Amino acid sequence: MSVSVSRSTMLAGVAATAAAAAAGFPRIASAQAMPLAMAGVSSDLFAEPFYAEAAGAFAKAGFTVTPASTLANAGAVATAIAGGTFQLGTGDLVSGVNAILAGVPIVLVAAGGLYIEKTDQASTILAVTTDSPIKTPKDLIGKTIGVPTLVGLSTACFKAWLPAHGVQVSQVKLVEISQPVTVPALQRGTLDAGLLSEPFVTFAKGQVRSMGSPFDVAADLSPAKQFTVSAWYANKPWFEADPARAKAAIQAIYETARWANANRDATFNVLVQKLQLDAEKAKGMERTTYATSLTPGLIQPVLTIAEQNDMFKGATPAAASLITAPK
Repeated sequence: MSVSVSRSTMLAGVAATAAAAAAGFPRIASAQAMPLAMAGVSSDLFAEPFYAEAAGAFAKAGFTVTPASTLANAGAVATAIAGGTFQLGTGDLVSGVNAILAGVPIVLVAAGGLYIEKTDQASTILAVTTDSPIKTPKDLIGKTIGVPTLVGLSTACFKAWLPAHGVQVSQVKLVEISQPVTVPALQRGTLDAGLLSEPFVTFAKGQVRSMGSPFDVAADLSPAKQFTVSAWYANKPWFEADPARAKAAIQAIYETARWANANRDATFNVLVQKLQLDAEKAKGMERTTYATSLTPGLIQPVLTIAEQNDMFKGATPAAASLITAPK
């Protein structure tokens, strides 16, 4: 059967292919181009999916990007990706690796938001109210601490931070609570302390003070004093079905990262709109630097901390084995 193609349609296709090639993206057949659904978490560290539409890298790579969804925590992102609701999303390494070890059909494909000890200590903190009687880590004994997820990276770091400051994990009570409601819970006395990251650290300015940054214990395991807090995961069947599409997606992730690192004002506006933040209160917030590549060295500190605190349901995998590249 012959198919007639108009000259204008043919020229449009040639132009699209040339544009993709010029952008450095692998060619994706038009039949394979598809809507791309992504999810992130309401924190600047996990916000890259929210910037994807504005950055335009995915569109250049042949994807039709729908506005990213905001989920409660990294575990929820992993579950939704595995179920096929989303093709890509950002979550933390502990939740994601546990899902992979459990046979959940997701793969780790790229690094996300970085924690750099030299610059980011004020961006992720263990917070108490300004008038709290808690002055030292040992004052946390017998207290209730709020964490974003019981099995996530921030909790693993906090569990390592406690004994480093003379407190056993068994001496505190951990409860799972989302960051938007952590400060109100501190003010009510429901929590004695809680983990906060931006933009919620800035929102709470004048209402809380920092007891320190638990992420430092992981950063101290890296010669570069940094690691990736968030990571990009993909639905495994979707990622493995088309290597060219998978490669284009990874390149678009890192193009988005470069755009976000260079366009702070634009990403601030996206974050304010997406998370429905008060722009005036959010001004001056510490911003995340996003990774533009993924190496085992960015993963290993997290794996070590998680293993030390029995956070993995199974043997701890080698860092290099977790990175999935298109075949």
